[in-house]
Amino acid sequence: MPVVVALLLASCATAVTTNPTPSPPINPSATPEVAPSLPSPTGSVVVAPSETPHAALLLTDRLGSARSDFDCDGLPDLLEFFNAPRPGSYVGREAGKLARLTRSWGAIVDLPFDGMPGDDPVRNPLIGVADVNGDGCDDAIIDVGHGASTTWTTFLVFDGNELRQVEEDGKPVTFLFGGSVRHGNAIECRRTKDAAEIVARAVSDYTSDFQWEEVEDVHHWSSKFQLVLWSTTQTVIAVSIRYAMPADQERYWGFSCG
Repeated sequence: MPVVVALLLASCATAVTTNPTPSPPINPSATPEVAPSLPSPTGSVVVAPSETPHAALLLTDRLGSARSDFDCDGLPDLLEFFNAPRPGSYVGREAGKLARLTRSWGAIVDLPFDGMPGDDPVRNPLIGVADVNGDGCDDAIIDVGHGASTTWTTFLVFDGNELRQVEEDGKPVTFLFGGSVRHGNAIECRRTKDAAEIVARAVSDYTSDFQWEEVEDVHHWSSKFQLVLWSTTQTVIAVSIRYAMPADQERYWGFSCG
């Protein structure tokens, strides 16, 4: 099972609100080319051998794509996403996806990955493209599922040989953003003293009508695709009006990378 960075104060994978507030504007990184969901022009195909061989998968719809420099050779590569049903997926056959990186010189690198059960099978998982780990190469930010009011997010990086889903403690890691009028989650990619960081914030006002409790986790990169939890900070945000929301909503409900 993947590691889910859903801070206990504010995880809303199971929480439901009858009066949700619209999420604040999200600022995903712009990507040079993002294709909409398209039917596969040739029907179902089987994954061909690549630089990183995997068990054969049945590809159905192409869900989306982006063209950017993912391998740091200075030339644009093509990253595509497909439905790829696989019986071994721990979250159900319908959740299987495949990311395919076609490098500028033609080599293909494939990565099967799991979404969440019950998700729309034709939804493009690509949120945006940015250098999230600070190595100078572009990385993909992808949507792997939804809670009641949150988006479950992770990153795909090329480590020089393979396309990898980012890990922490040896397992795929997932972050949340979004929320409701009572709790929020946010993701920020930032640099501090030349070190790239992933910051996960969570807030809730469940314990008091006049304050929000915040937990902020800072994650550092130990390799191109591995994160470690660097620090955890807890803060109280006071508000003068009952149920008022914190002033900087983007900081606590938003997504900012790139």
